[in-house]
Parts: sequence; structure tokens; C-alpha cells
Amino acid sequence: MKITYASFDEVPSFKAASTHILANCRLAMRQHDLLLLSLGEVALPPVAGFSHAPAAIRERNYLRRGEAFRSYVHRHLLASRPDVFHFRTPWEGLLASRLKLANVYEVNGLPSIELPYHYRNASPQVLAVLRSWEQACLEQADAIVCPSGRIKHCLLNRYAIPDPTRITVIPNGYDPVDWHPAQAVTLPLKAVYLGTLSAWQGILWAIKGFSQLRGQFTLDIYGTATRNLGRYAEKRIIRHGLEDHVRLHGPLHRADLDRHLSHYHVGLAPLLKTERNADQGCCPVKIMDYLNHGLVAVAPDLAVIRAMLENGNNGILYQPNCLNSLVSTLQGLAGQAERIPVLSGNARASLARFPTWDECSARMLDVYRQIARNASK
Repeated sequence: MKITYASFDEVPSFKAASTHILANCRLAMRQHDLLLLSLGEVALPPVAGFSHAPAAIRERNYLRRGEAFRSYVHRHLLASRPDVFHFRTPWEGLLASRLKLANVYEVNGLPSIELPYHYRNASPQVLAVLRSWEQACLEQADAIVCPSGRIKHCLLNRYAIPDPTRITVIPNGYDPVDWHPAQAVTLPLKAVYLGTLSAWQGILWAIKGFSQLRGQFTLDIYGTATRNLGRYAEKRIIRHGLEDHVRLHGPLHRADLDRHLSHYHVGLAPLLKTERNADQGCCPVKIMDYLNHGLVAVAPDLAVIRAMLENGNNGILYQPNCLNSLVSTLQGLAGQAERIPVLSGNARASLARFPTWDECSARMLDVYRQIARNASK
């Protein structure tokens, strides 16, 4: 089976999207002929039937960059004529019906919802066009895959989908690691944040709260950011006098997670209650990483979080968008630090109800096979 997987994301990169894409390709690339098309300048080495052709598009304008990527994917599709075309955004997805390709639309995020968080001047007209493209892709998709029940709910409420049974939920997974239970825990507790510094992630919002947690917590932020966001984060740390308590680092390579995360007690996922997180939904890879390494995950009480964490069991939830609630939650945890080994063990035990990345990859391959079978009838 020939598969072309196209994504308007940079691969490889430190972002969760890259982790998700490469993990879901695992089984397919070992058993079939898979071509990955993405943004980027570094091609991954070929493995078995896998090849990677990144598009080094340096265009800064989002719309022109999207058009350039669509043209790039179009050329490859004409040359390869795959049995299954897997895409993640309408930029490449509109080609599926044009070229009459059996296809799967993987919806991890909707540009019509997410664009304003990256470009404040995104006009209503542009967002309306993007939404119409999303509708077109959903209507013609042979299968739709998303990583959370909340995203599925969003799709069914915002769009006309002819056959809802075509939607398959495949949550984000994890690669099991060796884990050793924490021994005696002393203050200050060590908290960590993994991810981007985008506004909707909430970490820039959360920094201020650590001015009330001196002596109780330190925080290490391992994040990807634009130059402006990085400078803004540094300024917030200095403004609140937190240079000795909150440290800003570059992103962690996944191969280094085991070595670094073993030193922490708490993993932060301070998502803000926004349309992107509360209405569209998501499935944070960082929470899977925290659970996998036995960290106590602290996150807001949102539907997407409740699907992953049970308050007081494998994580601690606080009132969304309420800094006082976040601070009091962390203070309570510091005041009962003896609970951390139990919560840590619960975090690891809760992994049993989530798929590993290998299992996610197997589920995705099942979707491909079903599409190919239907197309051949």
C-alpha cells in the first residue's frame, strides 16, 4: 500500500505535532510505502518503506506559506498517486477531492479556531474561508481521525458531517519508560513545564503565581517560542523577581526526557479556558509525558483535562483561568508533600487506560487498511 502523509507542520521539531506525526507513522512505515511531506529543512533518514520530503518554505506570510505548501504537496501527489492520502489541514486536504484520492483527515486543530492565537490581525473573512475549507474536507473525507472526544464533539456541533461513524478517536500515547518511585520528598518541590509558550498554553499567565510560592516551588520551563515570546517570558520572570525560582530553557529533545523528568515532582499544564482549549479541544502530549514519568500533573478543570486526569488521583485540578486557585492548589500540595509518592504511583498506574504510541500507530494503520479496502470495491 502506498501512503502519502502530508502535514503543514515542521518535522522534525520539538513540538508535540512532530512527536504525534512520527509516532503514528511507525507501523505503516515498517509495513508499507509511506512518504511524509511536511515543512522543514532537514529530511529524516529513510527507513524500510519510509521517505521524508520536507518543504523548505521560508515565506513568513501564513497564507502564502500555505499556498506554497499546497503546491508542493500537489506535485508529489501527481507523481506518487498514493492508495491513501493522510492530511492534517485544509491546506493540503483540499487536494484529496480534486485528485480523487482515498483519504483520511486527521483533525488535531482547526485553523479557523487556532489562527487568531497566532495572528491577531486574522480577519473574519479569512477565518470564514478557512472554515469553509474545513467543511469541504470533512464532507469528502473517507475517514476522520481526532485525538480527543472533545474535538469529535466540536466537529459534530460546528460542521455538517454526513456520516459521524467515520470519526475515529485515537488519543495521544506514550512510550513506556523505566520508573522508580520517589523517595522522601522535601521542599521546595520541583515543577516542570514542557511545550510551547503560546498564549493559550497558559504558562506565561502562570509565571506570576510563583511569586507567592517562594520556598515551596521552583519551576523549570522547557519551551519553544518565537523570539518575541521568549523575551516576554524573560521580562515576566524579572518583573516578578523570580530569577532564582523560575528558569527558562530551550526545548527538551524527546531522547532526553527520561534523564531530565526524573528530577521533578510536578508537571504543569496550565491551559487557559479559551475557545481553542474548551470548545475545540485537544489531547496534551505533555500530560502523557508527565504521567509516564510519575509526575503529579497539575492542570485546570476542563473537559479535555478530565478525560485524562482524575482530581486527587493521578493529578490535581484547579479552577480554570483563576491564578489564586492555581496558587492555592500548589500551596496545598506543598503543605502535604508526603502525598506525592502516592500520587506519583497513581499517575503511573493510570497509564493502563491510555494507548502506547505503538498501539496508536496500529489503530491508524487499521484506518488506512479500511480506506484502501473500501476504495478497491
